[in-house]
Amino acid sequence: MDNVLIITGPTATGKTNFALQLAVKYSGELISADSRQVYIGADIVTGKDIPKNYYKKTSGIIWHAKPLTYFTDGKIRIWLTDVVNLDEPFNVSFWKDCCNLIVADIVSRNKLPIIVGGTGLYIKSLTQNLSDISIPYNPLLRKKLENLAAGGLFNYLKSIDNTKAESMNDSDKKNPRRLLRAIEIAEYNNNELPSPKLGEGLRVRYLTVGLNSSRDYLTKRIAARVKDRFSKGGDTEAKSLLSKYSHDLPALTACGYRAFLGTDPKNLWITSETQYLKRQLTWFAKMPEIRWFDISDSGWSIEAEKLIDSWYNKQKC
Repeated sequence: MDNVLIITGPTATGKTNFALQLAVKYSGELISADSRQVYIGADIVTGKDIPKNYYKKTSGIIWHAKPLTYFTDGKIRIWLTDVVNLDEPFNVSFWKDCCNLIVADIVSRNKLPIIVGGTGLYIKSLTQNLSDISIPYNPLLRKKLENLAAGGLFNYLKSIDNTKAESMNDSDKKNPRRLLRAIEIAEYNNNELPSPKLGEGLRVRYLTVGLNSSRDYLTKRIAARVKDRFSKGGDTEAKSLLSKYSHDLPALTACGYRAFLGTDPKNLWITSETQYLKRQLTWFAKMPEIRWFDISDSGWSIEAEKLIDSWYNKQKC
């Protein structure tokens, strides 16, 4: 079996910087697990943090949507950022398929795949068999329901899958995008269509390392990071994209973009990032396989690397 390292955790914990350090140490390549960084042009607000001295190059993998890579000056690759345009569809199933191809390519070159990001569903799709993610989108159904608000969508879902409807939290019940997807899955299952196959996937061993800290500590880091992204032109980027594209696109639901539809974008952005932090913490609490490290503790990275060293060297034996 091959090794795959996952670095995850909530926003503002420095996951990418830590992953880059590990890539240098273990001859690794990064794969982004961020559901908003896949969009071309969504750069500063989503925190791609790609310096000007990075250069972009298409991968050698042949596919109908070629995954892109970024190279640092040290030739460390960062995969699966800038995959599709803002108005093109993208979902976890497509990301997982891309990721599996890239992992296979990386291990074939005797390098360590390091998956890094805070989109919990992307991480979960790798370590667990989530059959629903491969259920296809239904454009005719979406067209039929496009004029329904969240309340109407919830009532529709309740009429066809009351169990799913009742299991949703308050946030999901008010989220049209999630409600539409739940309806799509329920309709697919109710029609007794054959369950889509995910395939056996790769034979890999995962180690999932999580970076975290207290909510107060991370909230302060969020505020500082939002101010930094403002200074780098995040406001200009957001206003430009919002003027060109529909505000309802999934790409523009990222924390930060919709804040610019209000009168106090900086504080609204900080608030939305803090709310996202809470949702992430709730999600990750349901993933017991994650080995957590508190980034506010001195020496946390040394302890994390000890764990990774032990796992890496054991699997190599």
